Amino acid sequence: MPHCIIEYSAPLAQQFDINALVQAVHQGAINSALFESSAIKSRSYASEHSQIGMLADGSFIHLTFRIMPGRTDAQKQHLTQSVYQAMASLTASVNSITMEVHDLVPEHYFKRSMPCE
Repeated sequence: MPHCIIEYSAPLAQQFDINALVQAVHQGAINSALFESSAIKSRSYASEHSQIGMLADGSFIHLTFRIMPGRTDAQKQHLTQSVYQAMASLTASVNSITMEVHDLVPEHYFKRSMPCE
């Protein structure tokens, strides 16, 4: 845990390497020291159609972190700050960057995993 889910406006893939963004977010989650690095899962999805205010072509990145409960509000804020610091230089030209942290309900979560090498 956590799941780091990155949504971004598709044209951003022309501006910078999205894999570098995924790596930066992943590293930011590691840097937070809130999770075992082997348990962090990061992925991204492009949004083909989006609008921000009156900007039909406004660029955005939205991150959702899904984590097991038990972290304080201060720890969750530390997570978002750590991730933002890791990605800030890469995303300086992005119009909107937002993040949110959600606690999973353990009774509604299933996990099967194989060892990562």
